[in-house]
Amino acid sequence: MAGSYKLVAVLGLLAFCVGVARPANILGVFTSTSPSHLIIHMSYIRAMVERGHNATVITSLPIKDKNPKIHHILIPQSEQRTKEIADANERAKKPRNILQKIRDGLNSAFSNAPRQADPIKDQRFQDFMHNPDNKFDLIIMGYYFNNFHLGLAGHFKCPIVISFMTSTNLFLDRYIGNPPEVAYVPASPLVAAPNPLKFSGRLSNFMTNFIFRIFGFFLNWQEDNLYNEVFPPSKYPPFEEVKKKVSLVLCNSHFTDGFIRPNVPALVDVGGIQIKPKSNPLPEHLQKIFNASSEHGVIYLSFGSNIKSKDMNPQLYQIIFKALAGLKQTVLWKWDAVEKPGNAPNIFYESWLPQDDLLANPNVKLFITHAGKGGVTESQYHGVPMVAIPFYADQISNGAAVERDGFGVKIDQNTMTSETLKAAVMEVLENPKYVRKVKQFSSLYRDRPMHARDTAVYWLEYVLRHKGAYHMQSPLVHLSGFQYLSLDVIGFLLLVVFLVYKSITIPTKFVYRKIFAKKEPKIKEN
Repeated sequence: MAGSYKLVAVLGLLAFCVGVARPANILGVFTSTSPSHLIIHMSYIRAMVERGHNATVITSLPIKDKNPKIHHILIPQSEQRTKEIADANERAKKPRNILQKIRDGLNSAFSNAPRQADPIKDQRFQDFMHNPDNKFDLIIMGYYFNNFHLGLAGHFKCPIVISFMTSTNLFLDRYIGNPPEVAYVPASPLVAAPNPLKFSGRLSNFMTNFIFRIFGFFLNWQEDNLYNEVFPPSKYPPFEEVKKKVSLVLCNSHFTDGFIRPNVPALVDVGGIQIKPKSNPLPEHLQKIFNASSEHGVIYLSFGSNIKSKDMNPQLYQIIFKALAGLKQTVLWKWDAVEKPGNAPNIFYESWLPQDDLLANPNVKLFITHAGKGGVTESQYHGVPMVAIPFYADQISNGAAVERDGFGVKIDQNTMTSETLKAAVMEVLENPKYVRKVKQFSSLYRDRPMHARDTAVYWLEYVLRHKGAYHMQSPLVHLSGFQYLSLDVIGFLLLVVFLVYKSITIPTKFVYRKIFAKKEPKIKEN
């Protein structure tokens, strides 16, 4: 019996290694203007290309891949749209309370949908769509409030998979019938809530959920109009039908790094998809810096790809420079502007750094980060403690979670001084509890049946093998909200109870009146 199990395991492994019978043609549509989003989305493309498939990728940002199997079409945003995005980012950097954050998030969603409609309306995209030679077996769509792009599945008549940069949300759940769990799963990614939620947290979550559902109604109306504009009703199926054709949702999350919740089979967590199974050697000039810093280690400082050095407040980077200059640790600072904050023997500036490979190096003792989801995930995976200096959006909650879970310290960049930053840096470097905590988490995060890339490839090829894998769909996809809440059933049962009640009370009253009611005396006339 044991031998048969081994044979089945070997055959299964061989089936996975061989993959699909022929190379598939994959279309990636990633029109978000955030570089961090593109990093996640392109991870799936690279993994599938490494498996022998061919890919065509349409983006609003340039990509660095030079693989001949990746055909790239760049359709950048207009200058007006680029300015709108920059203005929105500047507003988001200002101090905000929770209501303002939610309002900014809603405004961003409403303005983002038309921005992502621009590339698909572009003549280059239209020419691509209507070229009869362009045929695809699978579409991977980068999701960021651009649901009307689902119409591409109807146009090319192939399955579609959604890629999302973090854990699932209310808007994604509805496409695959994932059950909402308002009592213990936060509705908003902008809040770092404790697990489980206390009464105040559940009350806040209930109200946030309610607001998001109302917002979702109006957002759906906006996207329905955009869908009809891009995919005319005379040629394409209704938007409501298209939304029921999502085969899979891949989320850059993992249960160890979030809230335990039930997920349907069509939702697959592949947290850390952007992290390579084996890190690459560092460039020679960086390796020399690391060799010279072997005694005290390296501090890596990066505020990601969205926050440009030239746009930073000069006062802020002077505070950072003053705090780090003179430390015995070497500082590698990702800095892409011409003018540097200052010169110090222990600080090295680089316009680009291989972040994943750097964090994998055991000589990196601390990561100073803006707390973007990608960077925090990589730091957790490699077991590097952090000092988080969030700027806006989900960075606030990510930074709060870093501090809450004991992986580092969060600092408010609006009130930060050189003294408070240096104190936070020394606290994380000298207190072993932060390293211990993050390395414990790293062990949990890595402990999976297979690497995130292999998991993603398996399920993408599963969808290919089974022509959309619609057998994985939850029945909830085909139910209305009225049916999901069983309001029709509750109404029917109430009607039955009412009819039974009436069928008993009406005859009873009639009999009672006939038998027991006193006859009224007749009034004699004078």
